Amino acid sequence: MSGPRSPQRAAAAAHWSEQLLAELEQRIARELTALREAGVDPALQGLVVTDQEVASLMQRLRAADTGPAAGSLLARVSALPGAEVVLALVRRFALGPFEADTLLACLASEIDRRFERLFAYLNDDLTRGRATPALLQRLLAPGESRLVVLAALSGDAPLQRFGLLQPEPGEMLRLADGTARWLLGRPGVDSRLARFIDDADHAPLAPALWQRRPQAALLRDWAAARRPGAARLLHLYGRSGSGRRQLVADACAAAGRGLLALDGAKLRRAAGDVEALLVAALRDAHAADAVLMLQHLDAFADDGDRESLLRGVLQPWLRALGGCLVLASEDEMPVQAWFPAAEVSELQLPLPGLAEREADWACALEAAAVPGRAALAAPLAAKFRTTAGEVAGAVQHALQTARGAGAARSAAAWSARLHAAAARATAPRLHQLAEAMPTRHALDDLVLPADRMEMLHDLVRRVRHRRRVLEDWGFDTVSARGCGLVALFHGASGTGKTMAVDAIAHTLQMQLFRIDLAGVVSKYIGETEKNLRSIFDEAERADAVLFFDEADALFGKRSEVKDAHDRYANIEINYLLQRIESFDGIAVLATNKRSHLDEAFQRRIHVTLEFPLPRQPERLQLWRRSFPAAAPLARDIDWALLARSFELTGGVIRNAALGAAYLAAEAGGQIGNAELANALRTELHKAGRRVQDSEFGALATHLTPRDRAAAVTED
Repeated sequence: MSGPRSPQRAAAAAHWSEQLLAELEQRIARELTALREAGVDPALQGLVVTDQEVASLMQRLRAADTGPAAGSLLARVSALPGAEVVLALVRRFALGPFEADTLLACLASEIDRRFERLFAYLNDDLTRGRATPALLQRLLAPGESRLVVLAALSGDAPLQRFGLLQPEPGEMLRLADGTARWLLGRPGVDSRLARFIDDADHAPLAPALWQRRPQAALLRDWAAARRPGAARLLHLYGRSGSGRRQLVADACAAAGRGLLALDGAKLRRAAGDVEALLVAALRDAHAADAVLMLQHLDAFADDGDRESLLRGVLQPWLRALGGCLVLASEDEMPVQAWFPAAEVSELQLPLPGLAEREADWACALEAAAVPGRAALAAPLAAKFRTTAGEVAGAVQHALQTARGAGAARSAAAWSARLHAAAARATAPRLHQLAEAMPTRHALDDLVLPADRMEMLHDLVRRVRHRRRVLEDWGFDTVSARGCGLVALFHGASGTGKTMAVDAIAHTLQMQLFRIDLAGVVSKYIGETEKNLRSIFDEAERADAVLFFDEADALFGKRSEVKDAHDRYANIEINYLLQRIESFDGIAVLATNKRSHLDEAFQRRIHVTLEFPLPRQPERLQLWRRSFPAAAPLARDIDWALLARSFELTGGVIRNAALGAAYLAAEAGGQIGNAELANALRTELHKAGRRVQDSEFGALATHLTPRDRAAAVTED
């Protein structure tokens, strides 16, 4: 738990706890006087606690100290230095004298292991080395009714209800680890909570950026307000990287309060222990007058049983003891409805606007002394909708990359490095949901008619400046639909649809993700929609390009409902229709069969681009561009004949060029007309086209005999 923890507390606890042990020893001595029996058979040594062992353990007792007990344990230690912590615990949990004495008696076993043997002796049971209700009555309240004592130690009484004591088999009671730590001034939290602490790390530059937000001051005011007994609850929500935990920690530190922050996602996975863990966390925070923060509330909200459990623990606690509680999530939730009796405040950490993002980038780049930083902040802010934490993480990652051996340090290299780091920082989970595709082509690498190229340039222009137009100029308020960009590329296979998507992402320096339908579509009801929701949500965060190849398989027409399969298939399409309309990112759908798409999808597409079969001038360019500069080309290749004789797509031309290269490599010579003619015939055969040798014109003389060509094709 964060917050002040005085080293003097442990030293003071050592003083008053010694007095506590002495007082307990005297009371135990009085019990022993009544219970002491004759010696025990030596054969039972180790199986029983003998009189001799008890005498050895009690060497510190004065023989004359066997009179009646005087006063309570609390009264004996409360006046000692350092015992204020005991009184604070009693006051905060409204404990009675017997309940306070019970805690102190159980504390003895945590301080001195001798008391386990002594308690076992007094319980007349070696397996019960802890205090039991009967023993506590004899030691602490011999005049009280047994029913009164049992009521004070029952499961619904404060000691167990608030998690101060833990019941153990054999009617034994053990002091909770967190209670013992608090009383003895030990650092840390209850050992059961340690692995559920929210320990999310952040880049060193992030806190300075988070503190620039106006919400930081509001959080400081909330943490500083102290109203004993009041149930004050804050719902803090904002995207990962918005600084939820750090801002709360800073606010608590400014107010001189401790903070106990738990990770709800980890806590949700605790098998069967969630209720006990929540009670332990509430107890430790309340004892220290600290703020309890439950991160990732979303992990409970998507499960009705877990949500009910959470409310079932928190509601009665807040009613009984009050306290300060922060529930943090990524999305807004009905927290006010969950806790109608509490003072619920809501505070959003919104995604920074364009101006704020540009200021964040400028501040982070300045702090990191990035070369050429003055020209980098604006384009990064315009492209990526980043939180301050993501900005800091991206700059930190870029710095680490730049320290690598031989890393380029030019302004262009820094720009590429920062764009790549920002793209990864904004969508860390998208790599798990879709296939990341490398981008290597530029728009100039495409061979398309001029009007198609202009449409691609327009698409790039829309993406590049959409943040400024939509956010800064306010065009996002004109339409209630999503502010994303959905494009449809359609045309025959091999006409350049995938290459165009590659070139767009490469030009924009954005990540490209291809949706794997095998990983998205599930036979289980609801799983397909869940997978799609995760992909769309992550893509919106990343401003990555989503590429739906063979889109008609997913965005196909709805069918007439004849059975349950049809009904659920239509539900998936209906979900896609709604989600694509509200999508705030960039998606490209590619299909060979536009007519197979549902008409409702086509109405939601912003840009439609047909990729036609290349004409002769374009085929000529494609043939020439299909060979790299290092390829050993013969000088007599008849490019014009190749382009004129066969109407081919760019994909077929590239495959033929690659096949010709392999033929030349096998022959140990150059790539010439013979290699091109034979490779082209093979590609045509693969496509199911049976051409006559005469169709190759002047190249026919270079063709190998048909039997050999057929054998090669079959292989």
